[in-house]
Amino acid sequence: MKRKKSDLQKSGKISPKIIHEQTNFSYDVFPVTTSMLVVVVSLIFYLIWSNISQNQALYWFVVAISIIVIRVAVYWAYKNSEHKSTGNFWRNAFHVGAFASALLIFVTSFVYFTRLNITGQMVFTVLSLGIASGALPVLATDLKSYSIYVLLNTSPIALMNLTNPDISIKLMGAVTILYICMLMMAAYLFRRSILDSMIYRYRSDQLAERLKVANDRLSIVNRELHQMSTTDELTGTFNRRYFNQRFNEIWADHIRENQNLAGLMIDVDHFKPYNDIYGHLQGDHCLKKISAEIAGVIHRPRDFVSRFGGEEFILLLPATQIEGAIRIAEQIHLRIRELNIPHRAEGTEDRITVSIGGAAASPRKDSDPEDFLREIDRALYQAKHQGRNTSVFL
Repeated sequence: MKRKKSDLQKSGKISPKIIHEQTNFSYDVFPVTTSMLVVVVSLIFYLIWSNISQNQALYWFVVAISIIVIRVAVYWAYKNSEHKSTGNFWRNAFHVGAFASALLIFVTSFVYFTRLNITGQMVFTVLSLGIASGALPVLATDLKSYSIYVLLNTSPIALMNLTNPDISIKLMGAVTILYICMLMMAAYLFRRSILDSMIYRYRSDQLAERLKVANDRLSIVNRELHQMSTTDELTGTFNRRYFNQRFNEIWADHIRENQNLAGLMIDVDHFKPYNDIYGHLQGDHCLKKISAEIAGVIHRPRDFVSRFGGEEFILLLPATQIEGAIRIAEQIHLRIRELNIPHRAEGTEDRITVSIGGAAASPRKDSDPEDFLREIDRALYQAKHQGRNTSVFL
């Protein structure tokens, strides 16, 4: 598998993310390999005990067990650490422990190997090769470290076997060298396979994260597009397009629920003269204030206000009787009056006012929702005909 530059640093070294994965993998399989190491150490102790001073054997055993205990303590510290990905500390700690074990075998080989009988030497050789083989899963992800570990464990024994005058021992030395070469080849293949797997998972995690970011951005864009398509740009209320869609849904709901529906049509009085006198920018500012006051009178989730035309707004009040609509209209008149927006055009009350037309209906399957809207519009027309700044309900 060809690795991208994102997975490797320019120097050719493995990226910190992959190094962390390697370290985590080594610690994950550590309990199994440690169990094997305990068995091998026990067997070597038995060999030494049988062939040399028992006091020396005990000293050796204490050192071996101490190394194992320290390595186990490092393992538990790693598992309980909240900063496993911080630098190379845990990786180096693992390698130091492994090299300490290998160094113990290295020293043991030089000091005690020649004191063993032929059978003991054969057993010691097999055990050393077993230790080297058992470490492959935990160290082979770092080929350099594994090479040092294998050579520490096996090279003294291989050399001493090759220099032994006994032909059978020489043959065992040759087999040992061959086995070391096979271990290194296996380590290379294992490392490549593991790294490819880690890099593939790393890329998959990166891709998943990128997809999540892209989906989040897409959701934001979709919300913005939905808001743009349903919201009036000037006033921030819903637009006419959304009102038409939502009104039909609400009408259908009231047919099914057999509830009453009320609506208000609000028109800003003498708004064209206002624009002529104060300008369109001030007119836009006026509409923003009025729409905010209209929206301020509704508090239920299903109530909503929409800009119906230039200076007209429509307010739907689901599950509301005509009395409730009248109270809402009174609140709107009061809020607009308290805005106290000056309007000095002829025929006005020196301030901005609104006219409101309202109606209530009990939707049925055979009723036309457009008739309801026409009823509200007729009520508004009457309110304006009666002198404006008033409400009419039909």
